Amino acid sequence: MSAPTANELYLVVNSLIVLAIGYSLVKFTWNLPLKHGPGYFQGVEVPADFYEGPGRNWLKGYHTILIALHTALAAALVACFALRRLDWSPIFLGGWALLYTAAMQGFSLLTRSRLGANPPVRPVALALESRRLGDYIWWPQEALAGVIIVFSWWLLLTCGVARPVWLTALQLTWGAMVLPGKIALVRSSFPIPAERIEEHYRFQDAKRRNSISVLTAWSWFFVVVLLGTTLRHTWAPAWTVPGFQWLIVAAFLAAWAYYMLVMFRGQRLAAMGRDLRPAGSFQTPYRRTIWASRLYLSWFVPWFVVLMILVSFSLFR
Repeated sequence: MSAPTANELYLVVNSLIVLAIGYSLVKFTWNLPLKHGPGYFQGVEVPADFYEGPGRNWLKGYHTILIALHTALAAALVACFALRRLDWSPIFLGGWALLYTAAMQGFSLLTRSRLGANPPVRPVALALESRRLGDYIWWPQEALAGVIIVFSWWLLLTCGVARPVWLTALQLTWGAMVLPGKIALVRSSFPIPAERIEEHYRFQDAKRRNSISVLTAWSWFFVVVLLGTTLRHTWAPAWTVPGFQWLIVAAFLAAWAYYMLVMFRGQRLAAMGRDLRPAGSFQTPYRRTIWASRLYLSWFVPWFVVLMILVSFSLFR
């Protein structure tokens, strides 16, 4: 069995990623603002005739952003293929993922500032609960991921590699460091409307567990890629043994498939919460509810900004 060439690897991986992005766009993302039913837009409560008036423009604007983002990605990948520089594709894909996240979050913030400035007041119930980290986070798994990261950096420090590999390893390591985010999710909660209390509680807990699972899958994807990249640049058999190279590719694809599976599985929660009042669409008699945990945002925003800076070094070096 011959070893895969670099272009073959990039072509296979890019094809799978593009298929996953296309499936997500058609199956979930295109109608994401409507996931709570016609009474809401992006989780904001709207009038009954909203989609017969200004709602059309809001939905059109959302679709325009999606089309522009995916067109930009397609153009970048076509350029990589035409110029025979498929090695540029991971940089463009990573940069596009950050741009996509920033654009979607920005549109959500704009929606809530324009449409949800004065949400209705609703009575709420108090959930007297004490959540333990161990009920949501499997510590042996976190320890194993930490050991792999430390081992990868030990190889990098002791074997000596080219400077570009250091930047890639730093990007992958930072991308994998999501444990603080999972802790923030466990500690975060939202007010529960006084009606259908049990259903709201189950839905919130299901979303919490799914979000933690997504972060776990995301982290392991980066850990696997970090280990594979490190071995390829520090261990001779990784270059000379064809079977080992295919093993690295298989591990990468398995980690990517697991991440996609967790992401798509989480989309099924939309059906569970479709008839429930979303967090952030109302305010309590005491204070306005929030659409995202402040504790979680206090971790996510700095983490995301640093990740954007690290990826930008690859885009403009």
